[in-house]
Amino acid sequence: MTVQIVFGAAAAGCLKVAMGTRPDKSVLHWEDDLMSGPPVCGASQNWEDVRLRWRESIANEEARQYLPYLKSNMEAWREWLSRLSANPVPVMIWAADNVFEQTGLRAVLASLPPYVSVSVMNVTLASEGRLRHTGEAAPDELASWIGKAEPLAPWAREGLIQDWRRLAEEAGLLRIYENGHLRTADESYFDETIVQVVRTLQAQAEAQGWVKIGLLIGEILVHALDCPISHSWIEYRLRRLIERGILIYTGSLEAMHDYAVKLATPTLADSVG
Repeated sequence: MTVQIVFGAAAAGCLKVAMGTRPDKSVLHWEDDLMSGPPVCGASQNWEDVRLRWRESIANEEARQYLPYLKSNMEAWREWLSRLSANPVPVMIWAADNVFEQTGLRAVLASLPPYVSVSVMNVTLASEGRLRHTGEAAPDELASWIGKAEPLAPWAREGLIQDWRRLAEEAGLLRIYENGHLRTADESYFDETIVQVVRTLQAQAEAQGWVKIGLLIGEILVHALDCPISHSWIEYRLRRLIERGILIYTGSLEAMHDYAVKLATPTLADSVG
């Protein structure tokens, strides 16, 4: 039996549908988005504590409701890694070309015992660049790719593990994926884009220029960026821009749909970065 590893619950759901009633059906998903926060993974004994403490430190009340689910997923991973060490089975990792799945790929490889056989299915390559996330694939597409990945060569595996170790040593709080490579970026990397989208939507808004956060995040994810990033990171940066006086808000910051923002003044907005 080969264990199928995917990143995110949506991709896991699609893959389970794709596998149907196959007797070898075994899907495990990694929930922790390592695009942001301390670069610590299951290879470290303090993985759960470090990641959950950081998440707690940046979360509003709404986001904190997600943390028990994330903790449960981490605990399931820790238990599975323990079982895998005692009873190794082949692993197939699904990882498209986006920062969540590419950081996750490296982190998972760094966490696995070296004697476990690993293959990798890159959905972006398999779809000839059409898909940016495994969860975007239709179940019948995923079904056609199951078992098609070749075992990862030792040199390629070691290269990915070393790439994770590089990111861990850099100890940044934000990672981006561009031109096929992961790199550590400054926390403010997306701030200018966020402000520009606020400016555009504010000019179109009716309620005294206030821009609702759901609309803003959707516009950023769909139109303003050519790389998928987490909405939680965007909201975290919105709160930092509010703290810096670049944005002002109305409503409650404790839930995404309970507040709206706009530029404090055009002069302040031009100073972002």
